[in-house]
Amino acid sequence: MKTRKLTIFRRFAAVIVSLITILGLLFITITYLATTNYHQASTQLLNKDIAKHLAAFTTAFTPSGINKKIADSVFKNAMVLNPSAEVYFLDNNGKVIYYHALDQEIKQWTIDLKPLKKYIAADGTQYTKAINPKHPEQQQIFSAAAIGSKQNPQGFIYVVLGSNKSENITELLWGSHILKLAIQTFIVIILLSFLVSFLYIQRMRKNFQQMISVLERFEGGDYSARFDRNVQNELEPVTAAFNKMADLLAKTISKLTKAEQDRKNFIATISHDLRTPMSIARGYTETLLLNREKGDISAEDQEYYSRLIYSKMLQIENMVRQLFELSRMEAVEFEPHIEPFVLSEIVQEAINGSQLVAAENNVDLQCTQCLYHVWVNADISMMERVVQNLVDNALKNTLPGGQIQAAISVERDWVIFSIDNTAPPLPQDLLQWINLNTEGDALLERRPQKSGLGLVIVQKILHLHHTLLKASRQGHRNQFTFRLPVYRLPS
Repeated sequence: MKTRKLTIFRRFAAVIVSLITILGLLFITITYLATTNYHQASTQLLNKDIAKHLAAFTTAFTPSGINKKIADSVFKNAMVLNPSAEVYFLDNNGKVIYYHALDQEIKQWTIDLKPLKKYIAADGTQYTKAINPKHPEQQQIFSAAAIGSKQNPQGFIYVVLGSNKSENITELLWGSHILKLAIQTFIVIILLSFLVSFLYIQRMRKNFQQMISVLERFEGGDYSARFDRNVQNELEPVTAAFNKMADLLAKTISKLTKAEQDRKNFIATISHDLRTPMSIARGYTETLLLNREKGDISAEDQEYYSRLIYSKMLQIENMVRQLFELSRMEAVEFEPHIEPFVLSEIVQEAINGSQLVAAENNVDLQCTQCLYHVWVNADISMMERVVQNLVDNALKNTLPGGQIQAAISVERDWVIFSIDNTAPPLPQDLLQWINLNTEGDALLERRPQKSGLGLVIVQKILHLHHTLLKASRQGHRNQFTFRLPVYRLPS
């Protein structure tokens, strides 16, 4: 068996590897940002009172301007409190008016006061960033306080938390410890994810290979190939659906195989049925021609032979007509024309029309309760064929001096027609074919050799009306019955 390449699993593995890698990088990025922001927020919160303490104990702002001596002491005290802090004195417009740095280090001399006022209003509890005059492209944490009253301040003390040195230390700590831990965690997660994914993909690959194997067996003609119903995996809905489909398909194939064999048997049987009267007609024709050539035949014998030939030709014609009629009813688009009528009327017509044949065969043909005025809902022409065929079948199989009894009765919501005749017992295969053929399939193919096409047509018509023909032996009589639902006139 040729192994098929399962490229789907390679693609699946590639997708998983890519997804895990992307998630890992995202994890590192989020970890870095979360750690950095947490560090800055906690640093700002811990140092929120630095500017407030400096503002409370300084008198650097005087009517004549900044007292640089006092301001320098403020810078010194701030360095004692937080060596990484940078202190700036701002006026009410946010302009830097004094600082502890070289002039060339200051890149921006005006600070936006909105973040500072927001920070002061929240009493330093809100995580806020503002620009660093030395590095205006950066947003850094800070501590700020108003000098004087908050409503009418003389100026502001702006303390930038975290100098370049502190940032370098933070980056060093991040690179030496946090990043290393994150990378190690990432590697462990990647390896575990790859291991779990590999095992899972291998498991799915094995299940998929088994599924392919069963499908290839089924494709090769092994219609018994099925998936193990006790195995529970991701493919279980697919395998269960396949098993159901395979069961249905195997059943259909079995039916088709049997139907094909039955059809072959039918062809052989119907060929024999047609050959018999044709051979008889041919024999009589040859005898008639031969005697006429010799001049050794009377007019009475000619008429006798001609009538025999004519009767056999009528028999063949009748069989062909019945075959066409049966074939028409087996067409998919064929549907009976349903209408209400009185069953006893067509039964009377059939009985009365067959009295002459019954008299010729010395058979007593009677019908009881044939005046039973009960309505049924069916195809009237097809029901006429059913009743006539059953009467003809009884006439054909009743010995001279015998009796045929037809009857109509009602049981609850059903009208029952029955006909019985004094005759030898029905063959067992015929009884089984009549009583067990409840599906209406392959009527022609399953027909016993000793049954006529008339009974096949009866069965087919009754199946089209969703009812059945039943046969039984009652004492010395054979009985056929069928029933139809009583038609209730609309009230």
